[in-house]
Amino acid sequence: MKKSLVSISSWLIALWLLGACHKSPTPDSMVSELEKAFPATTAETGGAASAVSNPTPTAAVDALVQTALTAARANDYAGGVIALQTAQERPGITANQVEVVQRAKQALIADLQRRAGNGDQQALAQLKAIERTRSQ
Repeated sequence: MKKSLVSISSWLIALWLLGACHKSPTPDSMVSELEKAFPATTAETGGAASAVSNPTPTAAVDALVQTALTAARANDYAGGVIALQTAQERPGITANQVEVVQRAKQALIADLQRRAGNGDQQALAQLKAIERTRSQ
């Protein structure tokens, strides 16, 4: 009996530790990850300005990520997700960047879903806007 209690306790502790280590990313943490994955978006000469003067595939992706970062900082998560969806489809994006973009989209959408579930009508409207872009 004593041995089974120790075993159950050990399993509960292990499950708790696994749950604590695997926290869902937040929109704020994903903004930071995007900035690290796309350093040109935070440089003074990078972002949308360089996309106009240097229309390379990488500059176009950087400009879209800059748009997404600006939208996310303004709590326009739908605008951020839509810009990231477009960036993800462009040439010039690396595999690592695609992974970061995907996680960022998931974090923004998860936050919108949580807020919509709590009755936030603005979050619900943003989710509907994202869904409209997916159905086109």
